[in-house]
Amino acid sequence: MGLDATVMCNCFRDGKTTSPPFPRDWLEIDEEGYLHLKPGHDSDDNWHQLYQWQQDCCAHEQMEYGDERISNWGGYRQFQEALGEIGWEFFPVLQDQLPNGNGGLMDSAKCAQALPELDHFVSQGVVGIKTVLVDSRTGEVLWEYVAAYDGIVVLAGSLGFDAGLSEFEFFAVARESGEDLFRATHFRQYRQDGEKITGDSDTICWKNLDTGEIYASRLAIAGKAIPWEDGNWTNDQGQHRFEYPEELHVEQRPWPVTDFDFIVTALRKIFQASVETGNPVRWC
Repeated sequence: MGLDATVMCNCFRDGKTTSPPFPRDWLEIDEEGYLHLKPGHDSDDNWHQLYQWQQDCCAHEQMEYGDERISNWGGYRQFQEALGEIGWEFFPVLQDQLPNGNGGLMDSAKCAQALPELDHFVSQGVVGIKTVLVDSRTGEVLWEYVAAYDGIVVLAGSLGFDAGLSEFEFFAVARESGEDLFRATHFRQYRQDGEKITGDSDTICWKNLDTGEIYASRLAIAGKAIPWEDGNWTNDQGQHRFEYPEELHVEQRPWPVTDFDFIVTALRKIFQASVETGNPVRWC
């Protein structure tokens, strides 16, 4: 789940498509740039014919001049947080126009105004400082603090708690009461039977390495994905396999704007597509 964006082409308007399966005057272009059958011609059979024709009727698949995956929701919320950290006063168009959910439009004039704001964001180099959960052995970042989600990363409802990061700590809190169950800046996860962790288990515990506190979490925090014995990333059941670090800690690291290269590139492409066509961005 996440945010995507599309901009429709002008090929039908400009006469650059193959002939539609029915008279052109049965069709109209809506405010989003999408082609529709006019009332009186919008039967299920005609809709199906129109849909099939649109797949390859011009140089743009499905008549989409631009089609970009912006981000999953976690990454998108972090991008919004980063904009706010630098200062929303520098990004008035992005603040007003970026959606908070799927759906909605952004017109081409606003897209043109937003492009320099993306340039300003990139020029900053560093957003600030971010809080991360790290595999203590490898230094690999496993989790990042997301303010929009109150730091919660895992909703372990079946286990009765949620887990995440505060500004300085790893935490687990009871789902119903909000009571603290475990907090630590440096901790170990292990199986009580001494076996290697391969996934969640009733024997998994977390131990605060500063205080000695132990919590029977039954939840294993996964590290990087690793291939199965046959070299594939998924097995026959479509399952992934992960390493499970033994020791973890929370630290603060510089937060570079390059963390958002994928999002900035996608937004730049979709805004430019809108400017070139005059058609709005459709958030989806």
